[in-house]
Amino acid sequence: MSDGLKSVGIVSFDVSSVSSGWCNLVDGNIYKFGVVQPPKKFSVSQKLYFFDNVIRDILVMSNPQYVIVEDTYLKNVKTLKTLMQFIGVVNLECINVLKREVIFISTMKVRSSFGLRSKDQVFEFVKDLYKPMLDSYVFKDGNDITDSILQALYYYKFVL
Repeated sequence: MSDGLKSVGIVSFDVSSVSSGWCNLVDGNIYKFGVVQPPKKFSVSQKLYFFDNVIRDILVMSNPQYVIVEDTYLKNVKTLKTLMQFIGVVNLECINVLKREVIFISTMKVRSSFGLRSKDQVFEFVKDLYKPMLDSYVFKDGNDITDSILQALYYYKFVL
C-alpha cells in the first residue's frame, strides 16, 4: 500500500488428508492459491511429512498476519482423527514459522454470511467473483480452493 498502511495478508486452508485447498489473500485480492495433494500411495505418516513441508513453504512465502483453518465438525471418528492430525501440522507450522496462532472458523458461518448453502454454490460464487483467474477450474479440481478463498474473504470482509 502506498499510503503507509500495512497490507493485510491472510492464508486460508481447507484441510483434508487427500486434497487441501489454500489461498493467500492480500488486501482482499487473491495473490496465490493451490492444493496440497500428498501422493495417494503414501502412508498417513508420509502424507503428514509431505503436508508439513508444503505448509511451511506456503507460510514462509506468504508471511501472512492471519492463518485461517476451517473448523472441524463431527464426521465419522476415523476421518476426524486423521483430519485432526493434518490440522495439527498447520497449527505447529503456524507457531514455528509465524509465531502466531491459527484462527478457526465455521464453514456454516462463512457460507451463511454470503448467502450460500452448498459447496457447489461456494464454487460458483467464488469462481464468478474471481474471473478469469478461476475460469479453467471445474468443481472436482477447484472446490477445495474455492472453499479456502471464501474463508479468507469472509475473514477479510466480516471480521477485520
